[in-house]
Amino acid sequence: MLEIGRYRIADPDEIATPALVLFEDRVDHNIRTVCELAGGAENLFTHAKTHKSDAVTRKQIAEGIENFKLATLSELQMVLRAGARRAILANPQTQPGKIEMLIDLAMEFPRAWIATIASSPAHVGMLGDAAARREQPLRVMLDLDSGMHRTGIAMNDDAVGLYRQVDEHSFLETAGLHWYDGHDTFVDPIQRSAVASGHIEALQAFRERLEAAGLTVPVIVAGGAYSFSYYANTDGMYGSPGSFIYWDGLCMTDLADLPFQNAAVILVQVVDRHPDLGTITTDLGNKYVCTHQELGKRAHLVDHDDAELVLHNEEYGVFRMAGELPEIGAYLLAIPGYIGPTVTRYPGSHVIDPAGNVVDYYEHTARERA
Repeated sequence: MLEIGRYRIADPDEIATPALVLFEDRVDHNIRTVCELAGGAENLFTHAKTHKSDAVTRKQIAEGIENFKLATLSELQMVLRAGARRAILANPQTQPGKIEMLIDLAMEFPRAWIATIASSPAHVGMLGDAAARREQPLRVMLDLDSGMHRTGIAMNDDAVGLYRQVDEHSFLETAGLHWYDGHDTFVDPIQRSAVASGHIEALQAFRERLEAAGLTVPVIVAGGAYSFSYYANTDGMYGSPGSFIYWDGLCMTDLADLPFQNAAVILVQVVDRHPDLGTITTDLGNKYVCTHQELGKRAHLVDHDDAELVLHNEEYGVFRMAGELPEIGAYLLAIPGYIGPTVTRYPGSHVIDPAGNVVDYYEHTARERA
């Protein structure tokens, strides 16, 4: 039995390392918690890009979460097949083949509410031309620029005109507003709330402007891990979190006030040690954990708060730590600094029950890019 902190794995020898392992009770806790913080499951459009798993999607649906926001067509297909009621493909579709796939899914799942986003006349033109050619209506949300300057259009006259362009197209339907404030990563809850409140007021005012112009705004879907609850608890809006499902090192640091638990960790093994240097070498290479963050924040070893990742290459992760070093062959658990891109490095996750037994394996169904 491997026991590290509050994590238990009955027989780690049966799991080839490095491996992503999920603790079932913690995943369930996080799903219940996100519903509570949102004021109800019905107020959410949760991301699938963090877990990319049909099994996890179905767990959420069983708890009442029926609305999802997707980054890829494979994620969209996955949640629709799992029984999603509403789904937003929140990525501008500019390749003809992908737009055709979107239309195929709209035709395959006629009872589902499916939308994509647009922030340019070029987007609307591509979607409209394909929809008209296939004679299949498409729902389109206006993607608003929250200040990230990544995708989206500012809330101005051009945005009103673009939304009207969607409304006037014979095969396009206005589906509301999409807003992602991923640059607002405020650690202080008071500041976090104040900034989100400002965004909410601006979105409400823009919705009123569109409605005064005779345009309908069925939904407003907004926010991410830092801000989803503020939007979810506002009438007429939905929150859109992703990282909540597994949590990670970044969330532990920045969102310590939120009651989520780390549900996904990486089982790794010590493959060498250098007592004279105070380092251990693990098999946690950069193939197996997200490398977006600076070196020392990519992984946190459970029950070794002093350990710091100091060298990282394809197959190995070297940690420096004080005191007695773990022996060669010892198992360790690493919390990823950033969970979403880490998940894509694994074909699936081993599921552990409270007794420490491996009870399932969740394939990362939507791991492919398309």
